[in-house]
Amino acid sequence: MPKIEVNEKLFFQMVGQKYDYDTLEKKLTCGKAELDEKPDMSQSEDQRVIKIELNDTNRPDLWSTNGVARQLRVHGGGKPADYSSFLSREGDIKDNNGRVVTVDPELKDIRPYMVAFMIEGKPIDEPMLLDIIQTQEKLAWNFGRKRKSISMGLYRISQMKWPVHYKAVDPDTTSFVPLTFEKPLTCRQILDEHPKGKDYGWIIKDFKKFPLLTDDNNEVMSMAPVINSATLGAVQVGDKDLMVELTGDNMANLMLAANIVACDFADCGYTIRPIKVEHPYETGFGKSICAPFYFQKPTKAVLKNINKLLGSSFTKEQVVEALVRMSNKVETADVNGDVEFTVWPAPFRNDFLHEVDIIEDVMIGVGLDNFNAEKPNDFTIGRLMPLTLFSRKAKNIMVGLGYQEMIFNYLGSKKDYIEKMNIDDSKIIEVSNPMSENYQFVRPSIIASLLRAESGSANAIFPHKIFEIGKVAYLCQEENTGTRTRQSLGFMTAASNANFNSAASEVSSLLYFLDHEYKVAECDDPRFIPGRQAAIMVNGKQVGVFGEVHPQVLENWSITVPCVAGEIDIEEVMTMSSSEKAPAKETKSEPKPVVNQKSEAETDPIKYFNEHIEIRVAKIEKVDVNPEGDKLYIETMDDGTGTPRIIQSGLRPYMSADELLGKHVLIAANLAPRKMKGVESHGMLLACDYKEDGKEKVELLTAPWAAPGTLVVPEGSDPSIAKPAKLDADKFFKITMKVEGKKMVLNGVPMTADGKVITTEKSDNCEVC
Repeated sequence: MPKIEVNEKLFFQMVGQKYDYDTLEKKLTCGKAELDEKPDMSQSEDQRVIKIELNDTNRPDLWSTNGVARQLRVHGGGKPADYSSFLSREGDIKDNNGRVVTVDPELKDIRPYMVAFMIEGKPIDEPMLLDIIQTQEKLAWNFGRKRKSISMGLYRISQMKWPVHYKAVDPDTTSFVPLTFEKPLTCRQILDEHPKGKDYGWIIKDFKKFPLLTDDNNEVMSMAPVINSATLGAVQVGDKDLMVELTGDNMANLMLAANIVACDFADCGYTIRPIKVEHPYETGFGKSICAPFYFQKPTKAVLKNINKLLGSSFTKEQVVEALVRMSNKVETADVNGDVEFTVWPAPFRNDFLHEVDIIEDVMIGVGLDNFNAEKPNDFTIGRLMPLTLFSRKAKNIMVGLGYQEMIFNYLGSKKDYIEKMNIDDSKIIEVSNPMSENYQFVRPSIIASLLRAESGSANAIFPHKIFEIGKVAYLCQEENTGTRTRQSLGFMTAASNANFNSAASEVSSLLYFLDHEYKVAECDDPRFIPGRQAAIMVNGKQVGVFGEVHPQVLENWSITVPCVAGEIDIEEVMTMSSSEKAPAKETKSEPKPVVNQKSEAETDPIKYFNEHIEIRVAKIEKVDVNPEGDKLYIETMDDGTGTPRIIQSGLRPYMSADELLGKHVLIAANLAPRKMKGVESHGMLLACDYKEDGKEKVELLTAPWAAPGTLVVPEGSDPSIAKPAKLDADKFFKITMKVEGKKMVLNGVPMTADGKVITTEKSDNCEVC
């Protein structure tokens, strides 16, 4: 949870009265905060620092000295401030008096949005400057995802010329003097040499152009979101009349952050002046944004529901008073014999999603100490729910099978739950106004959480066997709420010999001990390899799935060992009695049971290889480290075509760069390219796993005698047979090449390069991967 440090003197000045620390700790509950550390009393009052921990990430307006002070002041009976003089809203846009920022169209795909405003009045003193810096960092780090979604900058207006220009520039030819430096650097050099460039350069480094803010004299103000300039961006104690700008990729969050900062300054006695930012494209709020801007929507609640949920008997007047003490504006109306409250949140808040949120504000506004404790009227005996007992039984079985239990968050990112898992987002539940992109979606499956854990476990001794029993949720039109929440069991094994049969064995053992008969059926789940996956059927209904995790999914997670995984709806299984018989006849609505219908790749793998798969020899000429992937090498190769080929491999835990340089390796040459950690990979290195001294090792398949470009084919095959230029991973992995007797074979036939059989030094009796 966020923690802030407040200057004691400044803080109590903003609150309007001084409390002793015990009283302060009680008062902080109205902001869902607590006293984290009392100040050093040996220091003078203007030097003492109070540390406060916030327990609610939905209120970024509290992540500053003035935010907490405002909450205490208004909750204690102070009048909420009126910000209408500077807040634009739909139909009432404030005069910007010629203060305009123009946005370059090229920024649309780089860092597209900006909002800005101006403060004027008294000079900035040191405590205020330190608090501004803290607010800037808290908003950018927590709310703005380490500046990726939100960054903020302040500039000296007295030295600026309007209009200001937010533009995309060539990072290699554009230079300026960054803050704390004395010499100019190019934008790209700043990423390598400046401390802030090293911290935040990753946000923009892969773009051909970088965002730059300049005034109309072309004087650089900043390179968002990395660093201000040492001139217009060097705000110091004594400065006044400042421009505040925020850039990012989410306009609603930018406007909320701008409102928070503007209201903080206004509460400190500064005058806020609007600035208009003109975008050449739509932002979701129009092309021209005049900030600060009130964009929040009202939420409604009725008195009956408020009193029912709180166990209270509040009057209309008491509810209004409580909501006003939380800085809200309220209107009331009589609707169907009840009182309806329409609540507009303060401009620095955007955390109302439902009537329950208003009821929570009423509870805090009244004060928890003002609720009387009541004993329950009903005598009850507590007991575990049947689902809990059934889940515990399943948990004990999994532990007996050698699995380790894990516990994961129920919320995560789109990248983890959708993009890395190769699934669409048609059934996933999205949080309406997440405080962080990392907690934007409710997980629809446990498997993504298991793979995330595995992606950080490469150095642990294999095999890895982990599972979790927990909640998943997804959109479902059959439910009144439109969503369905289920208790699910997910499991995963990572090992060199992990395969479909081993996963099937685990499923069989689990359901046997749960006393349930089951069948398997064909399925088509993009998370698994086609033909190496199955649906789990109980009494004719699908209750789960398992199989070998798709290589593309493993690459997405930077996992370098084979994995099998599965998931079972424990709640559904529990409701089915094992005594129920499966239907005697298969109906059309049921999935077709698995039968031994073999594909072309299975019936004649040699023919399938010759018509589809291209393996060739390539020489590794350069090896770089991918800074975005802790296991990835970027290898530049000569594949005989005359054009260097880039391939990424997860070999860093197993081999040094020197061990790779110069090797004539075997590559999957027509495997369709895909982007991994910001770099496009054109193919795959072929290798085998083996163990040495109890440790997992990897041996590359090589052909040192063969020139780059030499095709690798089954012995006796014609290498000139035409093959597709690009082959999906699904089709490539339909065949299984192995090492038997230290020879690389396909269906028992040796694989050759230039007529010579491919052999290994150490690995044997294993699959080529």
